[in-house]
Amino acid sequence: MSRLVLTAVGGDLQDTVALLEDQDPPLAPGDVLVEVDAAPINNADLLFTMGWFSAQPQLPQALGAEGVGRVVRAGEGVEPTLVGRRVLILPTFVHGTWTDQVVVPASAVVPISVADRADALQLAMLPVNPATAYALLNDYAALRPGDWIGLNLANSAVGHHVIALARRAGIRTLAVVRREAAAAQVRALGADAVVVDGADLGERISAALGGERLRLALEGTADPGQTAALVRSLEDGGTVVTFAAATGQAPSVPVGDLIYRGIVLRAFFILNWIRDTPRKELESVYAELADLVEQGVLKAPVEATYPLRDHRAALAHAARAERSGKVLFVPRDRRRPA
Repeated sequence: MSRLVLTAVGGDLQDTVALLEDQDPPLAPGDVLVEVDAAPINNADLLFTMGWFSAQPQLPQALGAEGVGRVVRAGEGVEPTLVGRRVLILPTFVHGTWTDQVVVPASAVVPISVADRADALQLAMLPVNPATAYALLNDYAALRPGDWIGLNLANSAVGHHVIALARRAGIRTLAVVRREAAAAQVRALGADAVVVDGADLGERISAALGGERLRLALEGTADPGQTAALVRSLEDGGTVVTFAAATGQAPSVPVGDLIYRGIVLRAFFILNWIRDTPRKELESVYAELADLVEQGVLKAPVEATYPLRDHRAALAHAARAERSGKVLFVPRDRRRPA
């Protein structure tokens, strides 16, 4: 068994991530052994290695939050029919997915029934970003076809999936981005209105909406100016949901909007959602998302894939400030060149 582990917190990943070769792991009651097909490198994984995440590494720490694979063995007490099934590996930040095989509790996998032709790379990215987009659209406002939502960080992986899922549901999206190149990208994805950050952002958002109001605002930058500009067009009593903080600042809503207009600021964290969502509902959501991957409705851009032995190149690539897509590990060496 080959796996990537963190040997020190906060250092250069070129030095602190090592590829280890271990004996086949034993299975405890309730565990399954999953042969991993693909596992992405997420920003959360990089924050985790620096000790800047909600979970803290326990050295030596297996790395990788999410992935897809197939159950090859099951421990005592696990339904035997799970063996041979394709499964999503849910993020725990305990059981690393940057490996060719991983032992996890059966509760940490979700079996999916999509055909083998469904793209393993897209399935590997389902547990975090598409599920985040699904929850953002379904858990905070009763949205109907024709409603407007606003989001910034719209060219992120979460933004891509929000736009795709909203479009499918007939919900209109107003997307805020920082660069014209990103604006072209989200227009191509199907955003109904796209505004580039800059002077008079609030006025330009209002003009793009043509006098209509946002039902919901999804905030991923924690940029006070962008948040205020979105809130300006949010309906009274509307909700702002923070799902990331790209600037590293604390999210905020202008105090006047909080007090006088009843604007609500909430936050979303995928690990809490997985913990708190009933199992049957969780399986239903991921089954629906997997079907949308198979249909081609959900598709995040992939820039490159790497085998585990090329982890230094993969991690350097994933840390680049600007990329056109995600970077993933494919343990069985089906590399997609950068």
